[in-house]
Amino acid sequence: MKMIAPISKFTLVCLVFISLILFLPISQMSAEQDLKSTLDSYIKTFLEKHRIPGASIAIVHDNNIFYAKAWGITGEFEEKVTTETPFTIGSISKSLTGLAVMKLIEEGTVRLDDPVQKYIPWFSLKDKKAASQITIKHLLTQTSGISTYTGLSISDRESNDLDAIKKNVESLSDVKLTAAPGEKHQYSNANFSILGALIEEVTNQTYSEYMEKQVFTPLGMKYAAADYRAAYKKGYAAGYQSWLGFPRNSAVTYDNGGAPYGYLTASATDMIQYIRLLSQRDSNIFLSEKTMNLYLSPYVQTGEHRYYGLGVRLSNPNSKDEMIWHSGSTPDSRAEVFFIPETGWGGVILTNKNHILEEEGLIYLKQGIINILNGDEPLDIPQSSPIVQFILIGIIALLLVMSIYLLVKIKSGKTRKTKVWCVSGIILLVIAVAIIPLLIYSTGSPWHTIKVFAADIALLTIIMVILMGLNGILSIYISLKRSKEGF
Repeated sequence: MKMIAPISKFTLVCLVFISLILFLPISQMSAEQDLKSTLDSYIKTFLEKHRIPGASIAIVHDNNIFYAKAWGITGEFEEKVTTETPFTIGSISKSLTGLAVMKLIEEGTVRLDDPVQKYIPWFSLKDKKAASQITIKHLLTQTSGISTYTGLSISDRESNDLDAIKKNVESLSDVKLTAAPGEKHQYSNANFSILGALIEEVTNQTYSEYMEKQVFTPLGMKYAAADYRAAYKKGYAAGYQSWLGFPRNSAVTYDNGGAPYGYLTASATDMIQYIRLLSQRDSNIFLSEKTMNLYLSPYVQTGEHRYYGLGVRLSNPNSKDEMIWHSGSTPDSRAEVFFIPETGWGGVILTNKNHILEEEGLIYLKQGIINILNGDEPLDIPQSSPIVQFILIGIIALLLVMSIYLLVKIKSGKTRKTKVWCVSGIILLVIAVAIIPLLIYSTGSPWHTIKVFAADIALLTIIMVILMGLNGILSIYISLKRSKEGF
């Protein structure tokens, strides 16, 4: 009987090596598929819990697309969302406006520490001297001294005029600064409106034209736009405002004047190009390494581990946990973009429904996605519940019952305790008059901003004010009627 020769050590090593070569890619593919499946489940659960009609999400790893998917519908005609569907990206627009200014700085057209008035001689504020001291750097780092409230007061005006940006900046001429230029960080849309006007002034182009030619086209952002006509031409459709947690077709239209700070439109595939730019910090052809480092430097501390750069936010800079990011909101959209240099992961989340009380949810989604990518447990998804609205509805119901009671009492003619009715009536009237000013003061937001970012709360507040006023008048009427009868 012929004996089989034993397998040599060399042959065994070769077989093991070949097995690894054959099966390692399969193992990696399986791990990637599991990761994508986990992302699918997590994101879908979030969108369902928050009743978001449409979303587009893309994730990049080491400059390559790892994950790109879209869900749902958008717009009045319920068009299907794809990864090429443009969304308004909110304040992420500031990052792209900052990028445009960095390009002008690299070309030598403007300088970071120059006063804005050097390039926009007509720019003015209430304090002429202070206005002359505001530099481009102050605007980019949100340290001009212009308040958050002032920025909101010129926001979301729904203008489709091509000179809307300039008009917004001109309207600042009577504005008082709330801090000296460079003194402190105050996040304000007005800062980036001024930068938009600066771009127009030094290039002799509209902001939209400059962004198209010098930013979107070089970066390959094919579906991005910076004005009303271009946005809709490239496929943009308005999103949804949240009413008691449910989506409702937006009553707010695109705002040309808001493009530099919050109304740029872009798709997930467009934002992938921006993330790639961030990942090629030392070797991209759009800006030099020196200018990119300037753009991404942490200039102003805004939290324990948070900083603001020249239009970008940074967390834990100069550490392995560094993240370059920005959030964005409009009345009918919410977005997040991030890049983590240490791991090479970056991503963009675009959604088409918003409410001021629901914005925090997307922060959980972003961190949950990052946790999954890092192999950690995802964050629990918080349930979105319109508690404030339900409280207001309860108060309105009580006020309505009170109105009916007072009307019945007037009709019956049975009234007592004259002074109590008079005092309660006056109190109700005072509260009715004070509610909206108190709401404006406590939120630090103009009434117009509250109306567009929390439309249901604004309407319920108005109904509550009307009913309080009515009950106050009825109570005083009862007291006066009783006094006359007693007399």
